[in-house]
Amino acid sequence: MFMMRPSFAAGHGRRRSAARGASLIEVLVALLILSFGMLAMAGLHAAAFRYGKMSQFRGVATQLATEMADRMRANVDGAMAGNYVHEEAYDSGASAVTVPACANPAECTPAEIAEVDLAQMLNTVRLALPGGGLYVERDAAQPNAYNVWVLWLDPEAHGNDEQDDSASLSGLCPEGAGVSSPRPQCMPVRVVL
Repeated sequence: MFMMRPSFAAGHGRRRSAARGASLIEVLVALLILSFGMLAMAGLHAAAFRYGKMSQFRGVATQLATEMADRMRANVDGAMAGNYVHEEAYDSGASAVTVPACANPAECTPAEIAEVDLAQMLNTVRLALPGGGLYVERDAAQPNAYNVWVLWLDPEAHGNDEQDDSASLSGLCPEGAGVSSPRPQCMPVRVVL
C-alpha cells in the first residue's frame, strides 16, 4: 500500500488554509467593487431625476411661450399697436395679477383683449412654474415682431447660483428684466406676426 509521507501531508494542510484566506479576500474585493457600482447607480439615478425635472420645466415654459405667441397672433391689431409689451423687472415672488374686464363685455377692443391676455398669461406662468415670470418686448427694428421670455427658478439647475452651467438657460435672459441672484432660467421665443 501506498503511504503518504508526513511532510507532504503537513504542506497540503498549509495550502488549504491559505486558500481559505484567499477566498475571503476575493469576496471582500468583490463586495467593494459591488458597493462602488451601487453608489454610481444611485448618483446616476439622482442625476436622471434632476435632469428630468429640468426638462419638464423647459417643456412647460415652451408651451406657455407658444400660447403667448398664439394669443398675439389672434389679436394682430392689439399686437401691432404694441399692447403686449411687458417689460417689468423679474420678481420671483410676484403675486397674482388682477385680470381686467372689458368696458363693453360684448365687444372688447384690441387693446383690452391684449390687456386681458397679458394678465391671464402672467397668472398662468406664475402658477405653472416656480418663481414664474414673463417678459415681452417689441423688436424696434421689426415692428411686427416680439421677443417673449418665460422665466422661472429651477431649484435643481446650477444656473441659479453664480456658476454657469452648460445645461442652464440663465444666460438667455433679457437685459431689461433686471435679473439678479438667484438667476432664473429663461426660455426665449421670437414671435413674428
